[in-house]
Parts: sequence; C-alpha cells; structure tokens
Amino acid sequence: MADKAARRTAPRADTPWLNRALPRLRGLEPIRSYGYAGELLHDDGRADMEAYGARVADLAIRLGEALLSYGGSAEEAVAGMLVTAETYGLSYCEPGVTLAEVSLSGYAPGELTPLHARRVIRKHGTDYSTLGRIHSLVDRIGARRLSLDEARAEAARILDVPAPVGWWARWRVPVQTGIVAAGASLVFGGGPRSLLCAFVAGLLGALLCGWLGRHGVPAFYRYAVASMPAAAVALAVSWTAPPSAVPAVLVAGVLGLLPTVTFVSAVQDALTGHYLTALGRLCDAVLVFAAVVTGVVVVLGVGNLFGFEVPVMPPVSRAEYLGTPVVGVVMFAVAVAARARTPRRDWLPAALLAVVGLVVSVEFRVLGLSSLVGTALVATGVGCAGHWVARRRRESALPLVIPGIAPLLPGGVLCTSLGALASGRTTEGLGGLVNVAAVTLALAVGVGLSGEVGQLVRRVRVASAG
Repeated sequence: MADKAARRTAPRADTPWLNRALPRLRGLEPIRSYGYAGELLHDDGRADMEAYGARVADLAIRLGEALLSYGGSAEEAVAGMLVTAETYGLSYCEPGVTLAEVSLSGYAPGELTPLHARRVIRKHGTDYSTLGRIHSLVDRIGARRLSLDEARAEAARILDVPAPVGWWARWRVPVQTGIVAAGASLVFGGGPRSLLCAFVAGLLGALLCGWLGRHGVPAFYRYAVASMPAAAVALAVSWTAPPSAVPAVLVAGVLGLLPTVTFVSAVQDALTGHYLTALGRLCDAVLVFAAVVTGVVVVLGVGNLFGFEVPVMPPVSRAEYLGTPVVGVVMFAVAVAARARTPRRDWLPAALLAVVGLVVSVEFRVLGLSSLVGTALVATGVGCAGHWVARRRRESALPLVIPGIAPLLPGGVLCTSLGALASGRTTEGLGGLVNVAAVTLALAVGVGLSGEVGQLVRRVRVASAG
C-alpha cells in the first residue's frame, strides 16, 4: 500500500522540473524518500568527493540566486536548488530562501561532514528572458542531459554576461516606461495629446529614477522623485486640454512606477509558505507605493493652492472598449513585457490575454459584479491561460501573466484617491488607497490561485492514473 501511495504522489519523468519538485517541498512524498532523489553516486576513486560536492553546491546555489533575483518565486528558487543538487549526487539536501539570501546544506557522496553554502542577494530585478534560460537549464539538469562541468559552463554563459553598454542600454527602460504610460493613457480614456504627455511623463520619471539609482539613492526617495513628473505634466495639461485628459495623464504616469510584479510575487510566496520572503517583498512593494503616492500628492498639493483639482475619471463602458482602449491595452501589455525582458514570442499571447481580460472585466462591471470579485475572477482566468501555455513550453508563467493583468489595475480609484489626498480629504483618500490595495491583492490572489488549480489538476490526474 505504501509503495502504491508513493507511486501516486511521484510525478512522471516527463513532468517539468518544478512540478516534480513541488510534492517533495509540500510534504506529499514519503519521508523515507527525502534522503536521496537522484541516481546514487558511489565513491568511484575520486581524490576528493568533498570538493566535488562543493562544486555541486556552488552550482545549485548560484542557480537559486538567479531564479530569485531575476523575478522567480521563492518556491521556484528552492525547487531549482533541490533538483540541481540531488541530480548531481548530494543527499539530504535542505535548500532555503529569504529575500536577501539563499542557502543550501547537504552531504556529498561518501562524506559524513555536511556541506553548507550561502549567497547574499544584493540586487533584484525583472528579467524574464534570463529567467527562462535558467528554467531551461534546470530542466536539462533534471533530465540528466548535462554533466556537472557542462552545467557549470552553461550557467556561466547565462549569468556572466557583461552589462550592455551604449545609448540603448541607458535609454531602454525610460523609453519602454514611457510607452507603458502612453498605452495606459489610452486605456483610461485619453487621446493623442494625453498619449504624448503620458509618454513624456513616464520617460522623465524613469530617467530620474535611473539617475538617482546610479548614485546610490534609496528606493523611497527615487520613486518619490520619479512620480513627480506625472503630476507636474498633468498640472500643465489642465490649462489647455479637456478635463478627461488630466486623469489619464496622471494615472498613466503613475502606473508605470507601481510595484505590481513585486506585490504579485509577495502574495505568491505567502500563499506557498515562504513568509519571510513574502514579508520582505511586501515591505518593498509598500515602500515604493508610499513613495509614489507621496511624490504625486506633494505636486498636486501645490497645484491645489492655485485652484487645481483632479477631475473624476469615468470608467470604460461597453460601447468604448472595442475602440481606443483596446489599442492602449495592447500597447500597455507589450511595453510591460518588453520592459521586463520577456521573450518576443510571448508578446502576442500576453497582449491577447490583456485584451480578453479588459473585455471580460468591463462586462462584469456592466452586470453589476463587485470590482474585487470581478478582478479576482478575471485574474484567475488570465492566470490559468498563461499557466497552460507556459506548461506546454516548460517555462515560467509570469512572463505571460504579468503583462496580461497589468491593464486591470484600478486606475480610476487611484486617481480619485490621489486627488482627495492632495485637497486635504485624507479619510476619503486613504479609503480609496485601501480599495486600490484590495483590488491589487485580488489580482495577485487570482494569479496564485490559477497556478494552484493547475497543480491540483495535475496531481489528481497522476493519482487517478496510478
């Protein structure tokens, strides 16, 4: 009976490496299998098995650091280290992750002294192209298609690439942030003038943020300054443009700075039990969000002294979403994907997911469904579609899901809240920000739920087949 249960919980050999590791990480495998999961390596006369084990641990922990620092979840980092270490012969492996470091302990073949490795992560970013290459490398390692030396050489080719130089290396993120803002302005009811002004606001904000970052300024101050051009451009536009252009420019310039990826990752880590990493990412996201709100409110507060007031943003209606907003959604999603270095083959699926998400969310609102419930349902649907495509490609789903849910952020509520805070209506403004946070949480939970639904379906199929 025990052997039958073990066969039911054990994933098939053709299952992607992350899905193979999750039963072990979540305690679904028998405890007796924890000692060794790979092909047993005997002492074959090597002069120093401890040195061999140290090279394995170095590779595993380096891949774990790359998975976490380039935008992967804590569970992905732990699974990647576990698969790598056990494939090359370490036993009793215990990988661990926090936001600031990754660690690994295990035993080399024939050695009684445990190995311990630890690496501090000093820089986080979003690079889904490199993340995809790391996923592919770990997949080949788990399938035993690479020797240790070949895997170490491949990891060096991926991770030891010199930083790009030239004008595009300096201007890539600012230009793409400007395009994100331009697309968002169309989503939220702007026209050609709003598009141009939002692009300039996003470009200036990203340039300021990058310049301050190169001089070591902490994140809070960087993002507070980076959010000011959006409010300043909105004030300038208010004197000549129609009222509908002002909130479109303001929200568009701010959305490109919000830490959506960090917040989604924090919720995913919390739902999978990695609470320290989740708390660190959540603190990072809240800090950046507070900085953006502070910078915008300061500028709008000055404008309020001269009689400026942010107009209310009308929601997108059923008659409108097949027009300009669809163009804006496509531009928004593709620009978000490009800024996160998503492979180009994922741009079109991400844009399609974003368009479908917009249409369904508008229909839910027309039917009178709560914004929280509707957002969670749409995010779950987008996440399920993204996970289905990603599983067929044996890669991470985030490069598809994050651009797909980005246009669902509550821009209208955010604009109203910022205007209320700038005019002294603190209670109304804080209540609106809580609503913004709740809708963003619904997005993150919907994305996490879609992944868990996929895992559950696969586990039930394996159990039924056994």
